[in-house]
Amino acid sequence: MDIWKWVNEAEAEARRLGNTRLAELIDRLPTVVTEDAHTQADALFPEALALARQAKSPWLEVFFRHWNLQSRIFHRSEPGEWLSESISLLEFAHREETRECPQSVCATQDVAGCYGRADGPGWASERKAVVLETLSRIDATWPCFTCLSTEYFLGLMDEERFEEALAWLEKQEAALVAAGQGHKRKYLLGERTDVLLALGRLPEALAAAEACEESTLSDHTRMEARILQARVLARMGRTSEALEVLPALSAVRATPGHYGNWADALVQLMKAGAIGNDANLERTLLELAGRLASTGTIRGAVRIEEQRAEAALKRGQPQSALHACARLEALVPRLRKPLGADETLRRLRARAEALTSERPPEPPESAAALLEQAEKGPEDVLRLLDAARTRWPGERATLVRAQAKALEQLGRGEEAEVALRSLLDADAHPTPDIVRELGMNLLERRRFTELHALIDSVLNASGDTPLRVEAYRLRARAALESGEKAAAKAPLRAMLELDPELRGTTLTLAALERDTGERERALARLDDAVARWTEPGPHDWDRMLVATLLGRWDVVRASAARLGFKLKEDSGPVEEEWEACRLRYTEPDGTFTEVWARRTGPVTARVVSIAMPDSAQHVGDTVVFDATPLNEGPAEGEEEEHSWLYPVVEVLRPGRYSVFALDGVGPGDEAIERMYETLAACGARLSVRTSDTYRLMTPGGEEVPGFFALLAVPPEADLGEIEAGLRGCAEGLPHPVLWPTLLEKLGREQEAEAQRAVAEEWEISL
Repeated sequence: MDIWKWVNEAEAEARRLGNTRLAELIDRLPTVVTEDAHTQADALFPEALALARQAKSPWLEVFFRHWNLQSRIFHRSEPGEWLSESISLLEFAHREETRECPQSVCATQDVAGCYGRADGPGWASERKAVVLETLSRIDATWPCFTCLSTEYFLGLMDEERFEEALAWLEKQEAALVAAGQGHKRKYLLGERTDVLLALGRLPEALAAAEACEESTLSDHTRMEARILQARVLARMGRTSEALEVLPALSAVRATPGHYGNWADALVQLMKAGAIGNDANLERTLLELAGRLASTGTIRGAVRIEEQRAEAALKRGQPQSALHACARLEALVPRLRKPLGADETLRRLRARAEALTSERPPEPPESAAALLEQAEKGPEDVLRLLDAARTRWPGERATLVRAQAKALEQLGRGEEAEVALRSLLDADAHPTPDIVRELGMNLLERRRFTELHALIDSVLNASGDTPLRVEAYRLRARAALESGEKAAAKAPLRAMLELDPELRGTTLTLAALERDTGERERALARLDDAVARWTEPGPHDWDRMLVATLLGRWDVVRASAARLGFKLKEDSGPVEEEWEACRLRYTEPDGTFTEVWARRTGPVTARVVSIAMPDSAQHVGDTVVFDATPLNEGPAEGEEEEHSWLYPVVEVLRPGRYSVFALDGVGPGDEAIERMYETLAACGARLSVRTSDTYRLMTPGGEEVPGFFALLAVPPEADLGEIEAGLRGCAEGLPHPVLWPTLLEKLGREQEAEAQRAVAEEWEISL
């Protein structure tokens, strides 16, 4: 069963009827889900669902709702919020109008996965039963076969029936081979790794994890495979390799579906001594467990809290262990079946209470020293607080600040807020330090209502300049954190009225004025900064940026001279040929695109790299960029290979190139050179992207080298002339080179369809 056949037909039908956006979403939503592009998935799904309903297509509704649940349940692990939707979809997928939709089978996986992530062991038998019933209605030719086989396998794993789980995998793999679908065994490599790891067959598990990474094009599966490799390598004692392959926390943070395995890899590395058993580990495990608990992934949260308590006991920190126990006491009753979790909690609490009776470490020489210690040794600080309060009864404010700082270092921001508020409530005239620390606590936790209430209370009650400056700073940071650039300007201006010497504030305000349409005002502010602070510096770079946007090349040249640049001309626009660099665009959907460019001046560059036709296209753009690089400088000896990466501020002149793909059989070096010359003469650019591994099979079964290139055409070029040039270059070639999207752009649909028919015959994806 080709489950995608009807999807492809639905996409083609949508295009035929002129519903181009629906067709785009049919293609795009599964892609962004498998790439863990969660923000994009959330943006696309409501539109896709609305268009499916508008088109009166229940099958497409099933399709889109299923892919939304793939993101929400299997990638982001949010069973609590999405269980009702998975059940609703299962019902919808079995109505008269949807029962025959191939995608309806997937709704069973969604429900099973939802219960599995909420409490896998607690729902194991029920999940297995519903999966077996659905498997009985399909065969191994269905893509759903591997998905549903995985859900049954996970039920066995949750029951710790590892030998049966391996036997199940081998049975399903054999069924795939018998059905001529042996190539799909790669979709079960992650599960094979899991069970071999559970059985202690580590070399085999590592081989399976490496094969899983090599066999996938999915970003999500690739990351999953690397985490699996780290888990195995850590247990094998190959910790340096495990650290190298394990993704950073920042890479997995947005995808809680990875948390359980990632935390296991981290704990195994700690046990092997490859990373510290310290406050960083404590904070990380608390963050992961808290996120899973908030999304309803209760069993996963319980397991990580158990790991957290064990790690705290191992490093002799009973307070952190007891904190984990307190959280377990709230989580365990939410499990469908405790299955030993309650007993584990009792044992952990008993061990932590026994450790509490041991003597804490000696306090430092002063309360101020304890505050300094809070950043590097937060758990020791919390253990010392009782003794410190007895020793320094007059240092309450310092000790509370130490407590709050220690709690924040451990990821316990809510408790830190309570501590800091106790100081605020007790003092009618708080210090700027207390206001700043409480304000930053609220800001980092995005508690904006409470933050603004704090700011208002300070501004209404105090005329103290440092305190008011701190309040306005918090107001500006809150606005920026909320994406409200315009709202940040007023508090920054208020700060400068109180203290004109605030350099960072001056530059921040000028940048906001630049970005919110007040460029003349920004330039005047930076002119004043240059006059106030006469030494060359960041204010000159920002001044050149704003002046470039305004076309004030005299100002650009003046600050360039102050910074030591020797420009070729004395007046007019700066248009030179400098070194290559990279640029980062922020796209309208919030994603980033990085491109190669040639610097044309201190803060300008021209994009030279050509993107794929379905990607954001910037070739030919002339941009102004912020000259503060986003990357680190080169290591010693790597200066020649290094390139700076700058953020794009604005496109001065868009390239507006159209880009088309050329695909087919390698025509040979002479023909490619003829293409370069012919297309360049027409004003177009050819970029050959063929890799050595790209091979095609002729209809007769002969293997031949493939050819892939991108054709970038500026808006003023004649597409008809370019197509004629291509046709001339391809005449007489023994095998095809195709460009159907260019023909479609010219409105020559019949010729485009003929080329697509050739592409299908040669199994060329166009």
